[in-house]
Amino acid sequence: MRREDLVTLPSPDPRHDYLVELRAAAGPVALRVRYVPDRLILDPASLARHTEGLTGGLEAVALALLDDLANELVPRWLEVTASAETPLPHRVVAEDRQPAWDNPTLLARLERI
Repeated sequence: MRREDLVTLPSPDPRHDYLVELRAAAGPVALRVRYVPDRLILDPASLARHTEGLTGGLEAVALALLDDLANELVPRWLEVTASAETPLPHRVVAEDRQPAWDNPTLLARLERI
């Protein structure tokens, strides 16, 4: 039920590894989603709608979003970062990937946490 508002579209070319990065907010929580698509990509507007319904601490929000996106997109690689500045600076990074996927050259280019 929670995932109904996530809209997926076909990847323009599933033969290639490429990185998608999206940013959104869930109240005071800043969210960054980075993924390497497989067959599907996410409609960015649907992510904005979806994050409005996420509640809880940073850990709960990051893991719920990771679970929702992993199930709907089945990306090759997925990372969700949730951060907030109050009451103290706090960041949670959650990652998932398909078991047989690896592209160290692409992942090495990513800005690290």
